[in-house]
Amino acid sequence: MKKKVILSIFLLTLAAASFGWANARLMEYRKGLVFRFAAPKASLPVEFVKILAGEFKGVMADYLVLEAGSFIGSNQEPTEREWENIRRTFQYALELDPYFMQAYIYAQGNLPWDAGMYQETIDLLAISKKHRTWDWYPGYYMGFDYYYFLADYAKASEEFLEAARVDHAPLLLSILGARLALKGKRTETAIALLKTMLGDRELDENSAREIRMRMEALQGVLTIEKSIQEYERRFGSRPENLDELVSSGVLSKLPENPYGGPYFYDNITGEVAFDKNL
Repeated sequence: MKKKVILSIFLLTLAAASFGWANARLMEYRKGLVFRFAAPKASLPVEFVKILAGEFKGVMADYLVLEAGSFIGSNQEPTEREWENIRRTFQYALELDPYFMQAYIYAQGNLPWDAGMYQETIDLLAISKKHRTWDWYPGYYMGFDYYYFLADYAKASEEFLEAARVDHAPLLLSILGARLALKGKRTETAIALLKTMLGDRELDENSAREIRMRMEALQGVLTIEKSIQEYERRFGSRPENLDELVSSGVLSKLPENPYGGPYFYDNITGEVAFDKNL
C-alpha cells in the first residue's frame, strides 16, 4: 500500500512537471506568433450574413464588436488590410443591429483617428443616424468628421443643424451649424433651419432669444452677400469695402449687427461675417 502511494505521488509529480515544461514551451512558441484580425465572413454580402445570423442578429453584432474591440485594444499595430477588416466588421454589426450604440462609438473612436477612414466612418454613422432618430450623437459625429477631417464646412453645417433638431440636443449645435453654414456659403439654409428650430415648443426663452439673434445676424449677412453680387453685376468687380454698397446706391444702408459692431468683409474672397472670428 505504501509503495502504491509513493508511486502515485511520483506519477503525479512527473505529470505536473511535464505539464509545466510543456506549458513553458508553448508560451515560448506563442511569443513568436502574432494574432492578426480577419473580418468574420468578410467575403460574404451583408444580406447573407443577416440570413446566417437568423434570430440572433443582436448576439452576432455583440460578438463582432467584441472581436474588433479586443483586437484594437491589443498591442498589435493593425495593417491597412486589417483596418479594412475592422471597418467591415463594424459595418456587419451595424447592419445586423442598427440600434447598437457601442458599434458606432467604437467606429468613431478608432477608424478616423487611427486608420484615416473619414468617409467610411461617416457612412457607418449614417446607418445609426437613420435608425436612432432620438439620438443626436451620430449626426454630431458626422458633422465633426466633415469639419475636422475633411474641411467640408457645408456638409458639417448640414449635419450639425440636423442634429440640433433632435430632442434634447444642445443649443451649441445650432450655433455651430450656423457658423459653419456661413463659412460654407449656406446662409439661406442656416436661416431656414434656425427658423424651424424656433417652432420647438420645449425651447426655453434664452435659447429662443439666441436663435433669433443668430437669424437676424445671418439675415444681415445674406442681405450684404446679395448686394455684393448686385454690385459685381453692375460694376464688374467686388466693392473694396461695404460702405461702397451704400455710396453706389446698391444699398440704402447697411444692416445692423445684433451682436454690435460692423459686419466684416474680405474683398479678396468675398466672404461676409457678423463676427470677425468666423
